[in-house]
Parts: sequence; C-alpha cells; structure tokens
Amino acid sequence: MQSSKQMITINNLGEVLSSSINNAISTVVMIGGFVVLFCVIISILKNSHMLDILCNFINPILNIFNIPKDFSTGTASGIIELTNGVKNIAAISYKTISTNIIITAFLLGFGGFSVLLQVWGIISKTDISIFPYFIAKIIQGTFAAFYTYLVLSNFRIFNLDLNTNFNKGYSLLFLIIIFTCLLLLYKFTKKNFKMSKEH
Repeated sequence: MQSSKQMITINNLGEVLSSSINNAISTVVMIGGFVVLFCVIISILKNSHMLDILCNFINPILNIFNIPKDFSTGTASGIIELTNGVKNIAAISYKTISTNIIITAFLLGFGGFSVLLQVWGIISKTDISIFPYFIAKIIQGTFAAFYTYLVLSNFRIFNLDLNTNFNKGYSLLFLIIIFTCLLLLYKFTKKNFKMSKEH
C-alpha cells in the first residue's frame, strides 16, 4: 500500500517537473521573441527616420534637465526596448558619465514597452489590468532617476564623472573598502560554519 502511494507521488512529481520545464521554456522563448521583435522594430524605425519623430518629443524634456540631444536616440530606443537603449546610452562619450547613469536608471526602472508587452502577454488570461502597472513603471523609472541623481550629487564617493579626479580616486577607495569588507565577511562566515560543523 505504501509502495503504491510512493509510486503515485513520484509520478505526480514527474508531471509537475515536466510541466514546470515546459512552462519555463515557453516563457523564455516568448521573452526572446519579444526582444528580437522589438530589435527589428527599432531597426525599421531608425532606417525610416521615424525614430527621429519620437526624439523630437523627447528633446524638450532633455532640455529641461540640460541633457544634450545626443541622448535622445538612446532614450527613445530604451523606451521601446530596454537592452538596445541601455547599450546606446552606455556608448555615448560625455564628460559627465553621471548623465549616462541617470538616464540608464530611468530606463531600467521603466523597463520599456517590450517588457510591458511581455507582462501583458503573461497576465492576459487573468482579469488583472495592465494600466496600473504601466503607470507604476513610469513612476518607478522617474524615482530611480531622481534617487540616482541625489546620490551622485550629494555623495562624491559614488560620482564617477570623468572630469573629476577627486571623485574617481575616492570611488576607487570606496570599491577597495567594499571588496575588503566582503572578503572579511566571507572568511568570518566560513570560519563560523566550520566551528558549527565541528560542534
């Protein structure tokens, strides 16, 4: 009787694992499909110069924050698809690298329409509305950019602007301190783990 129950449990476990793997594969394929699709869309928009129209809407917003127009194309690409936008923003050479970091923080917080449609595809079979999520992602991106700006402006240790040797030196010192603390924490936990294992 017990062996039959064990067999049923094992069979159920196999079904659950198979179902989980199939769902995971389909989700990964869907996400990859969205990324490829939006890369193609961005390429079409660039070649047809339709992306410039979106840049014309973004430029006035960038002007308010004294951000050069060079960032408009990367920001527009990031609003459509995250990875392409972040790649374009990171490739821009500018004397204050904090500008790149702040725009990247916004894009990472917002996620882009590609991620938005991925989420919509997952929740489409439920009665959950996508609109509150969309508004929340805009707010999240705005707060991410704002907090990043505050940290970079008020804590010189974190400011990696290329034209400030002071900031670069202190940032390097900060990274060395963090690495040392992590190394000491690792050794401490390893030592405690050995002692607890012996007892």
